[in-house]
Amino acid sequence: MASDPSRWWQPALESSPETALALERTAGQQQRFAEIDALAAKLLATGLAGRPVATVVIGRGRQTPDTAKVLALTQDEELFCAHAFGVQEQQRRGAWYLPEKLSVKAGAVNLPYLLRERPAHALTLAADDNARLTAVEGWDTVLLWALLVPLFETLLQPVRLRAAGEIFSRTDQQQFWTAIEERYRLLGIDEGALEAFRFGGTWHRLDRAGQQQARLGLLDTLAAADLEQLVARHRIQQLQGLMAGFAKKAKASTALARRVLTKELQPVISAYFGGDWLAVLDYLQAPPHPDEEIITALPEPRLYVGMAAQTAGMAAEIGIAEDEVQAMLAAFLGGGRTASPVEERAAALREWWTGFDHAHAVQSRGMPSLWGLVDQDLMSLSRTEQGFTPQLYRQRMPTDVLQLVGRLWETVTLQRHPGRIVSNPRPHQTMAEALGPAVEFWHGVGLTAWFMCEGPYSRTTLDRVDRYYSKALTALRAAGCPVDAAFFRELQAAEQLLGPEEDITTGQDTTVETPYGQLTITSSMSHGTRREGFERVRDLITRHRRAWAEQYLASYVKHRWRSELEDVARNHHRFVAAKGRPPTLAQFARFATTAANHWTGGDLGTLYTAIGEPTPSQQERPARLLTSDGYDFARLVYQELGGKPLDRDTWVHNPEETQRQWQLSRLATESLRYLQLQEALGQPPTAKQFGTQRLPWPWPGKEAEGWPVLQRALATLTRTSPPPATPHSPTNSPPPTDESGTRRLLPKGSNTAIRTESTAVRITATGAPVDVSAVLLARNGKVRSDHDLVFYNHPSHDGVSVVGDTVTADLNRVPDDVATIAVIISIDLEAQPTAVFDQHTQWQTGITQPSGAQLSFAPGPFSSGETVTIAMELYRHASEWKARAVGQGYDTGLAGLATDYGITIDT
Repeated sequence: MASDPSRWWQPALESSPETALALERTAGQQQRFAEIDALAAKLLATGLAGRPVATVVIGRGRQTPDTAKVLALTQDEELFCAHAFGVQEQQRRGAWYLPEKLSVKAGAVNLPYLLRERPAHALTLAADDNARLTAVEGWDTVLLWALLVPLFETLLQPVRLRAAGEIFSRTDQQQFWTAIEERYRLLGIDEGALEAFRFGGTWHRLDRAGQQQARLGLLDTLAAADLEQLVARHRIQQLQGLMAGFAKKAKASTALARRVLTKELQPVISAYFGGDWLAVLDYLQAPPHPDEEIITALPEPRLYVGMAAQTAGMAAEIGIAEDEVQAMLAAFLGGGRTASPVEERAAALREWWTGFDHAHAVQSRGMPSLWGLVDQDLMSLSRTEQGFTPQLYRQRMPTDVLQLVGRLWETVTLQRHPGRIVSNPRPHQTMAEALGPAVEFWHGVGLTAWFMCEGPYSRTTLDRVDRYYSKALTALRAAGCPVDAAFFRELQAAEQLLGPEEDITTGQDTTVETPYGQLTITSSMSHGTRREGFERVRDLITRHRRAWAEQYLASYVKHRWRSELEDVARNHHRFVAAKGRPPTLAQFARFATTAANHWTGGDLGTLYTAIGEPTPSQQERPARLLTSDGYDFARLVYQELGGKPLDRDTWVHNPEETQRQWQLSRLATESLRYLQLQEALGQPPTAKQFGTQRLPWPWPGKEAEGWPVLQRALATLTRTSPPPATPHSPTNSPPPTDESGTRRLLPKGSNTAIRTESTAVRITATGAPVDVSAVLLARNGKVRSDHDLVFYNHPSHDGVSVVGDTVTADLNRVPDDVATIAVIISIDLEAQPTAVFDQHTQWQTGITQPSGAQLSFAPGPFSSGETVTIAMELYRHASEWKARAVGQGYDTGLAGLATDYGITIDT
């Protein structure tokens, strides 16, 4: 756009913040930001003074979102924030770009508080304070994302850059620090604030206490500044980026919002204009574009499902024969049928429920448990847990129901490859997912009654099922289909009437010869307990299950498909509102695949029809490679790979063979995904596409040997040609060594990729005796339970073991919910009570792997009385593992570390 001198902001584009603010003030535009600037200055002052600005409440489980709450606001300020930053308020002003899912770095705004309160561990605690929000719903989230986090991160970048250590090249560091010093100058911050931090300064000559003092000095300098002026300068710098973006895209004096609002500029609009593009245009003195469309509300979802029952009424209303209406409806729905695919599946679920109910109602002593009637468990081929019968539905459900489920749910769409509809190896599992919390609860209650009464053990008791299944019960209430509270009172009473616990034992007689004749030794072993009274509890559950189904089942099934389809329709409308165009098939698949797999057999085109939208392109239906049941095929693969189901003796006495069989079982079940990918891609997937590096490979040559074996087995079983052999695995990078092939030294704070294999971390310490331990951490940085602390009294857990000075982690065996393995060194204070890590007591770490990886890390001397240190971390990164040189010390001993990791320590 050519320069327009009549617009006040044109000269501000290249001006200093001070000049730009003066131009803004002269143009009468500054007052619109008075409340925002005052709010930001207040919260900045709160943090710099050493008080928390926000808090994060961690959600329970992966499916429950974390929530963030901004603190220290008055009631009037909260009302202002709700209006300015509320999600619905901003969307009413056209801000449909707001992300639905967001991870908020709440730790960034709490870093000043942590630097004052917990200086030794502030950065680690700040990293833990991030919220993995799965939904953006509250104004607190938008306020943090748009306004506060960018402000605090800008001001505290010197602290974070120094904490990262020397992981960047000298040239990069010089560029970073030049940019930081220029940013501080433009913000009007005293140039002496960076004296200890700047590149080439005194930072490396400071000990731990000196560095902590330097950080506190920076906070004091920032706190002494004119904070309202500082946040105003930060704001105008953000708005200068908006001005530049507008000028670049403006033609004929204005621009379309969707062309200007890049991902970087979206939070700027939400922070300073409440998401209102018209307010931006008013600020920039520009008219709306002739093609601009500000959508203030999304259309209500309209679903084209359930019309088959209305054909007679439609025919009478428009005066034509009913069969003509049915013919038109069949043409609209496709496939020559008047019932939509959604209606077909809803009817099938109701029919399935009848068989499910009957199976539970006739269950009695002497029969196998019903664990396996619903396909909702992990597939295991090497060993079946006691009481579990895989595919029990084949034996206990009516044949016509089995055929119906197999036909309606036999195909799915893969979200990353939506161009083709592929085989579904587990149609009964997809059907159960479509039915949702109702089957989870009623099946779970039935199993609880069985295992409580018939043994050998139960995961919960009858008087606690309301708590154990609280998530499913909450979902049923939200659907308007609650379970009668009287049911739980009757269950509690029924449990009191059960017989006493009786041990379930197995006995064995062994005869031995002695000098005095034969001696018979009888041994018995308890395998759990049972209690009399199952039939009474079964009938109680059946009565309430049938009462619930009679009242709610039809409306519940309708709620299931309607809520999922309406969510798809809303997401479609939201996409159009944000982008100004409908989504492509691949973009539609991101939010529609689950619903399509549940209700249309993975057919996205049919789902488009159900929500009343045109299909952008048609999906292909390739020839199916999986022509049998997924379980049956996986068993064939297991046998082809050399798998043999474990007997109890092997499972108890041969852990190496048990592990090998488990790994073969895992590969066999993953082979089902391989076939889906092959159908979707039109050719066998590569190692990278399949994700070979995250899988176990029980061959001496690991993946390099096992991957071709798996490919050949699958080609044989599907009668297809195996892919050409490749000399090297494309996913395995060479082991980290230096150019000479010797051990590679890691600087503090750095990380490097390692292979997914057995990894030994050995600690060598001098000056004092030390204990070595390991902590297994989930993605939230906390232990899953106290068993995740592996040490000399608990030396092995989930693939991680500790022997003497070495932690060994078999990364193939580490469960998926473990994100990090922290290696801990602590001084043995019983042997040497006064010892601390210092220039006399030091340690170094060596990492070795069978593939040849050799790493080492030796931190500098500690200086703050630390007795415990985090030496190294092995952590997941995408589908790989990495090693990080940490070297963080604790002067609060094991108690401080335990607090950070969520470990309970008995004193």
